[in-house]
Amino acid sequence: MDSELLNGFINELGWEALLNTRGTTWRKLDETTRNKITDAASAATLMTEMPAIIKRPLLCAPGKPMLLGFSESSYQQFFHEV
Repeated sequence: MDSELLNGFINELGWEALLNTRGTTWRKLDETTRNKITDAASAATLMTEMPAIIKRPLLCAPGKPMLLGFSESSYQQFFHEV
């Protein structure tokens, strides 16, 4: 994961939203590692090392707000306007 791109995602969406704490990658982490994720910097480090921990899908297009996760109505609007 490119750190500049990741930091852009974090700035727009917030690190808490990007960090997939429901997925198996997060659940497989030991408690000590999970407890170390307390801010954008620690989350970015983990997401760089383990991109599978980033919530998906993530859509972005120039001039449009990013979409994180799936919502049929949001997708229809996003793709209709692109």
